[in-house]
Amino acid sequence: MIEVKVIERIPSVEEFISLRTAVGWGSPEVVAMEKGLKNSLFMVCAEFEGEIIGCGRVIGDSGFVYYLQDIIVLPKHQRQGIGAKIMDSIMEYLNKHCVEKAIIGLMAAKGKESFYKKYGFIERPNDCLGAGMIQPF
Repeated sequence: MIEVKVIERIPSVEEFISLRTAVGWGSPEVVAMEKGLKNSLFMVCAEFEGEIIGCGRVIGDSGFVYYLQDIIVLPKHQRQGIGAKIMDSIMEYLNKHCVEKAIIGLMAAKGKESFYKKYGFIERPNDCLGAGMIQPF
C-alpha cells in the first residue's frame, strides 16, 4: 500500500478540476468552484508524493444539516483504502460538530452505495424515507 497523507486543506481550483475530470464528473464554471470550495465547512485532501490524489468535503449550515460532497479518489489509486481514509477524517469532523438528530446526507455515485453503508448511511427510498432527488441544471 502506498503512503498517503490525508490533510485538512482546500484544493486549488486546478487540482479540483483535475480530480473531477479524472472520475468523469466534469466541472462547473471556475468562479462557481472557487466560491463553493471556499464556502465548504470542512475539506480534506489525500496526497501522495506531494500530489493530490483525492479529496472530500462537508457542506451545510453548521447547525443541524450537513452534506458530504465530492468524495473523489483518482481511478488509479482507488481500491487502496484512500477513500476510507478520507471518510474517516470526514466522520471524525462530523462526530465533533454534529448535534443530536443532525441530518447528514450524501448522494452516492452509482455502484458506490456499499462503501457508504460501512459508515452507517442507509439507502432511500425505504419504509420511512422517500427517494432522494436532485434538480439537474
